[in-house]
Amino acid sequence: MLQAVTREIFPAWYGTSWEFHGATRIPRTGNIACGYFVSTVLEDAGFRVERVRMAQQRAEYIVKTLVPPRRVWRFRNRPVREVVERVTKEGEGLYLVGLDYHVGFLWNDGTRVQMCHSSYLGTVEVVCEDALTSPAMVSGYHVVGRLLEDGMLEAWLEGRALPTFTG
Repeated sequence: MLQAVTREIFPAWYGTSWEFHGATRIPRTGNIACGYFVSTVLEDAGFRVERVRMAQQRAEYIVKTLVPPRRVWRFRNRPVREVVERVTKEGEGLYLVGLDYHVGFLWNDGTRVQMCHSSYLGTVEVVCEDALTSPAMVSGYHVVGRLLEDGMLEAWLEGRALPTFTG
């Protein structure tokens, strides 16, 4: 699953333009906002998510939809380096990061941690870039959770929906 997302689905979306209300389902056609990028990637990977509802939630709620509370880490007014160090320590895998005004994936491939997101800064398109230097990672708040863990994979295998957390 990790390889499918990082080696096939992410690259298909590279270069798709960011737009605040972007909601395209088709890579490199139209525009996509950060929340829609996250929910669409998950849907493309075969997860039953409420694509629109999830995409329109605050970032922390998107994390809470997919990660059990005991596995969610919060960083308030901490340097990006600390967030990246925690993800590095946790090991290879795919993580979700919610920020003050943004959401995206953190991908630890074992050698580096990348921020994969629909960027509203710099290139203004879907990119995977070094998380330590990504301008989008600058935030007063980071909420992070590891994806593709037991509960999430069980839902995928059983074809169960992952209902969107709404507070």
